[in-house]
Amino acid sequence: MLKKISLFILIAMLFISACVPGTPSIPDPDPGKDPGTEDPNPQPEPEPEPDPEFDFALYKPNELGEIPIWMYHNIREPESIWVRTPDNFRADLQRFYDLGYRLVSLTDVITNNIDIPAGTSPLVLTFDDGSANNFNLLKVDDEIIVDPDCAVGIILDFAKKHPDMGTAATFFVQLPHPFSQSDSWYTAEHRQWKLEQLAEWGMEIGNHTLGHKNLNKEIKNLDELQEQLGKPQYLLEDLLPGYKMNALALPYGARPKAEWRDYLHQGQYQGVKYQHDVVLLVGSVPAKPYNHKDYSPMAMPRVRASNYPDGGAKDFLDKALARLANTRYISDGDPDTITVPESFLDKLNADSLEGKTLRTYNLEETSRP
Repeated sequence: MLKKISLFILIAMLFISACVPGTPSIPDPDPGKDPGTEDPNPQPEPEPEPDPEFDFALYKPNELGEIPIWMYHNIREPESIWVRTPDNFRADLQRFYDLGYRLVSLTDVITNNIDIPAGTSPLVLTFDDGSANNFNLLKVDDEIIVDPDCAVGIILDFAKKHPDMGTAATFFVQLPHPFSQSDSWYTAEHRQWKLEQLAEWGMEIGNHTLGHKNLNKEIKNLDELQEQLGKPQYLLEDLLPGYKMNALALPYGARPKAEWRDYLHQGQYQGVKYQHDVVLLVGSVPAKPYNHKDYSPMAMPRVRASNYPDGGAKDFLDKALARLANTRYISDGDPDTITVPESFLDKLNADSLEGKTLRTYNLEETSRP
């Protein structure tokens, strides 16, 4: 009797194990081969294809060249000194793209992590004041959508058509009400959604002080300066816990008196610390990159993105692009390698390489027919 019971249990166990789902069967690697024997004439593994030699003549990389940091404010009608129309902003993006520029973030620049294709050039978009026309929402048939004529909407639409352009941008907002809208349906939840979406789309939030005061003329004491610089980070903790603004755009480009300037970089307000790794001016020339001996993160210049038909000093955009035709940063396509023409070596800060590989070449030789 015991033998019959044992036999029954054994058969039941075999049946159950055969019915367990998800247990893959191991196929015979070679049905016609004895598994205990080895192939006496194994085929050698193919050699990997060698990396193609970098074409210096084609790309002419110069990773000590200048980087344009464009300064925008409002995107709306009509065009004026601090306003770019939606159509003109679209035209700017198309122009930048056609000239070989690709969007990178301020963080990419200040961490020496520019990762764009060989032969292209980095470009940074910044927007001051955090107006609603920078990131506006519309209610259409009970559906909330991004306004296609606001800055964010235009950038996202352009990236759909040209994915390699990217969506990086930095918005220097006024807290606690960034991108404030007056629509009756607009709520704090919509504001929160905007901030969260910026991060998801690869865009950044920057500090533009608490009250947009002239830090040179309107600040009377150090406590007031700390409030202007630190309270925005304090307020942002409630909106986006853990988010640290690493960039400050100075209102009017004005810095405080010399003995207080260290507080532009770091300090604290009511126990909340702030740290700005880059401080942006209003000034009108492209910036030097991280590895350049004149790199100046605590006084980083920007170029006003305006272009008036009457010419003269107002044509900042045209003049900057003309200058950049001969001076711009051109990527080698490898974020771990810094490639520069030999003629630019005197502009290199060798201590800033920090483990990256330096590669040089003779630019004149690559230009010969």
